[in-house]
Amino acid sequence: MEALPKVMDCPPSDRPLRIAIVYSRLPFPMMRGDQLTVAHLISFLAARGHDVDLYTLDMQGKLSGTQREWLERNCRKLHIYRHGPVRILRGLIAGLFRREPAQVAMFRNEVLARELAAATRSNAYDVIYCYYMRSAHAVLQPPARLHRNATTFPATFLAMQLSQSLNTRRILENERNPVRRWLYRIETARCEWYEARVWQRFTRSVLIGPADVAKVKAVCAAQGQPEIDNWVYGAHGTDLSHYRPARPDEIVPGRVVFSGSMLYQPNVQAVLWFVEHCWARIRAAVPDARLVIQGRDPTAPIRELDGRDGISVTGTVSDMGINIRSASVCINPMRAAGGMQNKLIEYMASAKAIVATSIANEGTMAPGDALLLADEAPAFADAVIGILSDPRRGAALGAAARRYVESNWTWESHFLKLEKAIFESLGLPADPVEERAAVPA
Repeated sequence: MEALPKVMDCPPSDRPLRIAIVYSRLPFPMMRGDQLTVAHLISFLAARGHDVDLYTLDMQGKLSGTQREWLERNCRKLHIYRHGPVRILRGLIAGLFRREPAQVAMFRNEVLARELAAATRSNAYDVIYCYYMRSAHAVLQPPARLHRNATTFPATFLAMQLSQSLNTRRILENERNPVRRWLYRIETARCEWYEARVWQRFTRSVLIGPADVAKVKAVCAAQGQPEIDNWVYGAHGTDLSHYRPARPDEIVPGRVVFSGSMLYQPNVQAVLWFVEHCWARIRAAVPDARLVIQGRDPTAPIRELDGRDGISVTGTVSDMGINIRSASVCINPMRAAGGMQNKLIEYMASAKAIVATSIANEGTMAPGDALLLADEAPAFADAVIGILSDPRRGAALGAAARRYVESNWTWESHFLKLEKAIFESLGLPADPVEERAAVPA
């Protein structure tokens, strides 16, 4: 819970910038993928010598003294705004008339937007980096004569990351509860309306992978809007020193591990699908198999699995890496979501044998020698059984996975590419360090 971001392995830039990061919740504790990414982005930008101001809301997170001190040390200014239930309700009601998705409306904060606009007008920033479209409303639009070719207005980046309309549609398709299906149907329609338009207000849009780009293009066409043409890829990485290969005595034979926030609906759907459709087949073939489901805030259906048929539900743990290292096989049976899966690269960094669905691998695009892909339940279960029955094969898969992450998925390598896109948006030449591979030993 007290974990801090990795200290980045990169030298300061010769061209320090003034950057405002706009975010919707506290970046600590790093229990969600977006918190993990924003905290590491701040660490990277500070290591590169950029002046970073953070504008964020005091919700869905908590700062320890150590974490606050870390933020104050790595940010030039820290702006944290109160965002209580009344403001959330007011935003949701107003959002009904603006056609905004609930995930955007609930995060509207007029005080944050007003103070960010004042700083923007006073030329305080070279770049405004908005993480997730839920904070996009807070970013001031440039004067029309400067739009998209601004020279005196800051470059604005919208880190959409995953296509939210792709994510909500997949959740809808996998949801059984009729009330939640109705709510997700409304949210999906609103995400499609909003996503087709919001990117047009920004200098660049950041998306994880080809599936997200394709979906945003599709909703633009469906909504009669221009096709998105300002996107850059912006994946994230993992800490190879924290997520490390297990020692032989750390691995528990027969243990299957799923890791992720168990409040996040795509994770919940994935685990319930796996238990309902795969687990009995695996236990019939490997009676000693045990399933560990780790992650914060498990929902009631997940908690009900604890103690059944060799299943353990841990809830919040202090170090996600311990259970991952103990696994004989890690699983990622995602049926929904988009973008990339942090859990997948954490598994791979830990040199684990992995069975995943194609959706889980969309953003990471790991090759066939680094993990096993299966979308149907019998094939997924058989892949897990095969690894549990053949530890040498599992070790070979894990070794290939670790090599893939070392070559492609460090925090530094992805953030250096993002920084290059930022420099290009300002008409500045590339920094030579951007060409350097930033892979720690």
